[in-house]
Amino acid sequence: MRAPRYGLATTLALATWMSVGAAQASEPGPDTLPIHIISIQTMDADDQAEALTKALRNAVKATPGWSQGEGDYSLEVLTLSLKCPDPPDAGCQSRIADQIRADRYVWGKLDKGKGGNVTGELHFWVRGKGTTNHKVEYSANLTEAQDEALRKVATEALTKLTDGPPKGEVKVKAGSVAGQVFVDGQPLGALANGEGTFFVPSGTHNLVVKAPGYADMSTEITVKPNSPTDVVVAPVPAGDSSPTNWKRIGGFAAIGAGVAFGAVGIYGTVTVNGVNKDPEYDRNQGFYDQQTNICDLARDQAATVAAGFDREAVKSLCSKGETGQLLQLVFYPLAAIAAGAGVFLIATSGTAAKEKPTTGLMILPRVDRTGGKLDVGFRF
Repeated sequence: MRAPRYGLATTLALATWMSVGAAQASEPGPDTLPIHIISIQTMDADDQAEALTKALRNAVKATPGWSQGEGDYSLEVLTLSLKCPDPPDAGCQSRIADQIRADRYVWGKLDKGKGGNVTGELHFWVRGKGTTNHKVEYSANLTEAQDEALRKVATEALTKLTDGPPKGEVKVKAGSVAGQVFVDGQPLGALANGEGTFFVPSGTHNLVVKAPGYADMSTEITVKPNSPTDVVVAPVPAGDSSPTNWKRIGGFAAIGAGVAFGAVGIYGTVTVNGVNKDPEYDRNQGFYDQQTNICDLARDQAATVAAGFDREAVKSLCSKGETGQLLQLVFYPLAAIAAGAGVFLIATSGTAAKEKPTTGLMILPRVDRTGGKLDVGFRF
């Protein structure tokens, strides 16, 4: 194993760090957990190691819930001052944490590999949990921290090491309903008696509570790793959310219109039957045989009529009967058409294809020269 390069630069850096202290980074916020990024150690890839160190620090700043820890430390200086083996073992990693006053930090090494790449291994140490490792390999041409490809390498490495943003406690209360909790569209868990506690990655999320018989309860939450987030939603009973079935409504309206049209036709039938049974009509028809149309005789002023024939009375009765016949001829067909259309609309108002209906309202008009009638029934 090659020994680290301890030269003049390292000695000066050690002296500076021990006498003055590390460079100060921005103060971590109260709602974040700090991660210290110790400068990546290398023997032959200085530019690449420096760029990766900066890219990792930028990735920490960009991840919700994490913040960059105070200080700018060198792994070479730390291991030298603490008399650690190379690489530092578990005991030395704990002493490094105490030295830089950190509960979590990232350290690693980088070397030039074959084929124009650099290879290395990064380590994430967490107090009380130990170390997580992640190997990296990428092009040696990536020597700028802002390079999109290197940013991707750093972000992926940080995610692998830390398992993403730190999680915060979310306490949900939704009355007493037995609902399911979703965060950003993904199921999180169930509520017991309307309450539940869950752990959600830091940052802003959309939380939805779904419960049978209630409208979805949605709210935006901001999760912090250092303090619990309380969420209280009010259950609202769900109304009929099904879309208006205009086809069914139109079908019943058409049947109603058909019944109305049929009633007018029946009125016409009653009128015709009333004329045919009118005593005055029978008296005047009695002057002639049944083949003679006394309505034509009454309207023909030049025609000779029998003595006692009441021309004006017959004309009035015939006019009334003809009006009744016209009502039958017009409204019985309209009733049949409207009722048939209504039955069809109702039968086809469902969302799924249905078999030809075997039940429904039946309106059967019957018309002849002297009158008509309307048969109404329901087929079961």
